[in-house]
Amino acid sequence: MQSISKLIVTAFVALVATSSAIATPIYDTFGPLDQATFGGQGIPNDEVAISSQFVDGNNVITVAMSATQRYSNPALTNDGAGTYFATTGTNFGGNNESTTEGALWNFNYYIMVEGLNGATPVIADYQVNLYYDFDTGFDTPINDLGVINVTAGILALDPSLTLVEGSENLLFGYLGTPIPGLISPPAGSFDPNALGEYNFGIQVSRAGWGVETVAMDVQVIPEPASLALLLLGSPLIALRRRR
Repeated sequence: MQSISKLIVTAFVALVATSSAIATPIYDTFGPLDQATFGGQGIPNDEVAISSQFVDGNNVITVAMSATQRYSNPALTNDGAGTYFATTGTNFGGNNESTTEGALWNFNYYIMVEGLNGATPVIADYQVNLYYDFDTGFDTPINDLGVINVTAGILALDPSLTLVEGSENLLFGYLGTPIPGLISPPAGSFDPNALGEYNFGIQVSRAGWGVETVAMDVQVIPEPASLALLLLGSPLIALRRRR
C-alpha cells in the first residue's frame, strides 16, 4: 500500500511537470461564486469551478473559471464537476446584442487576492498565467495551450490591482495573435463549428513555487436537434447494413 506522502508527491509531480501535464478539471469547490461578475452584467455565476489558498498566513488567493452562453444564446449545461457542454455555431449574441461575431459560448475567469490582519497583497505579487485551447482533442498538453501572462498585463496596466475578471470568446482575434511577453497563442485557429473538447486553466506561482490552480473543460457537442436526427438515423443505417 502506498503511503499518503507518496501519493501526495506523485500528484504534485503530475501537476507541476509542465512537459507532460494536461489540463483537466481541477478545483476545490464547484458551485456559486456570488461576488463574481466576470466583467459584465447578467453573466451566470452559480456554477463555477473555484480554488482558494492561504499564502504567507495572511493572504488568500482565489481563482475561478466557468463557461457560459454568450449574451442570449442557449445556456450551457455541465456535469457538476468542471466540464461544461456547449454547441457549435456563431452569431452576434443571439439577438444581435453585439457587433462582433463570436462563438455561442464564452469562457470566464476570476482572480482575486485578499489580505487579512492588515496584509495588503496585490495580484502582481504572484505570477499568474491563464491557459486556453484551440485544439479539439481531449486533454491537450499544457505546453500546447495558449497562455496569457496575466501578471505582465497587470504590471503594464495597474500594479495595485487585487481583482481581475473577464469573459472571453475564442473567436476574439487577439487570442490568436502573439503579443511578446503577454500572449502566446496556441497553434492553429479556433473553429466554432468543430466538435471536441477545449481545456482552460489558471496557474498561480511565486518564486517558482506553485500556489494555486483551477482548470475546467468545455466539450462542444451537436445541438439537440442534430443529435436527435443522428440518433434517429442510426437504426436506419444499421437496418441497411443488415440488408
